[in-house]
Amino acid sequence: MQFHRPTLLDLDKHHRNEFTSGETTLDEWLRRYAGQNRRGNTAAVWVITDANHNVVCYASLSMTSVDRSTSPKTLSKGAPRQIPALLIGRLATETRVAGLGLGTQMVKHILATAAELNIKAACRAVVVTALNVEAFRWWQRFGFEPLDADDPANLDLYLLTKDIAETLATL
Repeated sequence: MQFHRPTLLDLDKHHRNEFTSGETTLDEWLRRYAGQNRRGNTAAVWVITDANHNVVCYASLSMTSVDRSTSPKTLSKGAPRQIPALLIGRLATETRVAGLGLGTQMVKHILATAAELNIKAACRAVVVTALNVEAFRWWQRFGFEPLDADDPANLDLYLLTKDIAETLATL
């Protein structure tokens, strides 16, 4: 199977209606809200497509901030009250291509984007809220750390921008 590199979602070119990740909320968001979020400048949607331009993996990115007062020292030390960060809002892969490494490919793209963004507009970390405990552990494989290590129910994670190069070298 052949796949295209990550690119921004093109509503006229990329087919989203058959996307099935096994997580209804992620599938519906791609079908119904991805275009609205892009037009409203609230999320950039990156996609990996197959040869027929069917979306097989996607991720949404937005700017956000993390409150210094509730952040671990590695993130908050020397930072302003609101720490600038890049938010991975969603990431999903089609069930029919699960296990082929497309999610990892998308993470590599996201981290490279964050490193580039940090040069142009400060971005101290990349943050994500894992969908569940299994996803939490998956993100930890890429070096993401819990935002609140004392609360096992909290699924928020972060990766410092300064650690991205090291993470990318291992992928």
